[in-house]
Amino acid sequence: MKVEKKSIGNLLRELIQSNKLSIRELSRRTAIDAAIISKIINGKRKVTVNHLKRFSEVLNVSHEELMRTAGFLDQNVLQQTEQHLEALCKQADPSFTAERVRKQLADYEEVALTEGGKKIIEEKFDEKIQSVGSVGKLVNDLKTMFSKLQSGLATKQEIIIFGAALLYFINPIDVLPDYIFPFGYLDDTLAVQAALLNNNK
Repeated sequence: MKVEKKSIGNLLRELIQSNKLSIRELSRRTAIDAAIISKIINGKRKVTVNHLKRFSEVLNVSHEELMRTAGFLDQNVLQQTEQHLEALCKQADPSFTAERVRKQLADYEEVALTEGGKKIIEEKFDEKIQSVGSVGKLVNDLKTMFSKLQSGLATKQEIIIFGAALLYFINPIDVLPDYIFPFGYLDDTLAVQAALLNNNK
């Protein structure tokens, strides 16, 4: 039997109920008009990335989960995911390209092999991961990469590729700076996915 995919409206309705909020209170906390929230829940208006970021902060759910449910991210097709991410990042910076992310990752690959690069990852990762303030595939993938490097069992390829992705994540001033609300970590997601794809080649 085929399981019907949950809509963003249904998920928001469930989250509002589980958090014991009214639409009016959610509107107050997110600064999104109650009529707009009602239309999103009832499928009469498309939700935006900005809406989802605000909802995630109030409804105790990761921004990434809301993004996936709303159809902005496709967790099954890496190339399509990259296209989604690139299009979303262009909303914040029209000059953004996935190629710029890959180029910066390539620059970090050399740093990842140095003692300085390893020290930055070891000392800065925990602090940066806590600042993200959410859970989801991005955070899980980053933690997996970090654990692999810390285990001492990583291959040279993993040290280079995973180290580059971690350095990209740790640096707040990357291709799309982290402070650009609400898009700042979308390029990090793209970088991590590129690293995982390269490591599996």
